[in-house]
Amino acid sequence: MSHPNFPNPSQSGPSAPPIPPAPSTFGGQSTFEGHYPGAPQGDYQPGLHGSGPYPDGPRKSFMTTWILSLLLGSFGADRFYLGKIGSGIAKLLTAGGLGIWAIVDLIITLTGNTRDKDGRPLEGYPENKKKAWIITGVVWLISIITGILLTIMSVAMIGAALDNRKLPVSPELPSASQAAPNPSRGTTPSNGAAPSSGADAGANSFVATVSEGNTVKISVLDSIYTAEIPGMTYMQPKNGGFLAVKVSWETLTGSSFSSPSNFKVYDAEGKEGELVYLDDGMGALPTDEVGAGDVRQGVIAFDVKKGPTQVVVNDDFGDKTATFTLTPQ
Repeated sequence: MSHPNFPNPSQSGPSAPPIPPAPSTFGGQSTFEGHYPGAPQGDYQPGLHGSGPYPDGPRKSFMTTWILSLLLGSFGADRFYLGKIGSGIAKLLTAGGLGIWAIVDLIITLTGNTRDKDGRPLEGYPENKKKAWIITGVVWLISIITGILLTIMSVAMIGAALDNRKLPVSPELPSASQAAPNPSRGTTPSNGAAPSSGADAGANSFVATVSEGNTVKISVLDSIYTAEIPGMTYMQPKNGGFLAVKVSWETLTGSSFSSPSNFKVYDAEGKEGELVYLDDGMGALPTDEVGAGDVRQGVIAFDVKKGPTQVVVNDDFGDKTATFTLTPQ
């Protein structure tokens, strides 16, 4: 049996005190614990900063904020819910910033960056964000498809309306029922050329001088008084109806310029009728230069009161060169 070796006691004095054993760290407290009460005691204890509810009340719901932003974002409903009254009113008055503000707020909500008026995050974002993204994508896709379809339908309807308006349907003019429109004797042109008659001009024709050396033969081929113009039913008469006259414009000497604006009409009370410019394809008298021997035919129309109507033909200077009277039935 072995024994520890200790130094021999000095022969001349008291013996040395024994060496104290090392403190044990196994199976209990450290022996220093009682001697040093300020030392750390045991394992680390976490403080009160876990994931518990905020001390000042529950947080706003992510689902509610997201639904309001998705459906009523242009009216600022999401911001009113979050307690942001000022920006909610601004969003309402601007219709969600013309939609841009509403979209931005929705994206901020979906990315989890939205806070209430106190700066607190929304409750329920982690567990609902995936579902919110999917539903939002579906709603946006349906909205885009619906918008495209509505645009196509609107364009098609507008195109159909324009096509119906411009159908090349000439107004049907029945046979003239009025007497031959002989030019008035009191409207002889200033150059002294009286209206011709007989075989040269015809019963419904007369010759007028439009400028020096330039004469034309004007013939009335047909006329009608109607409440509406076929193919232009969108026009409403201001004087009860429309007078439509089909005329022929033939240059006899020199050259001339045919145009509906060469004619004016006056009702029995002397009120001037309003010239109606017919749509393309309606058979209007063309506006064109007419050489000697050439003829232009077409319809001129006026918004004028029914009854005896005086038709005035103007020359190249806008002055009256001839007149005749029509009495539509």
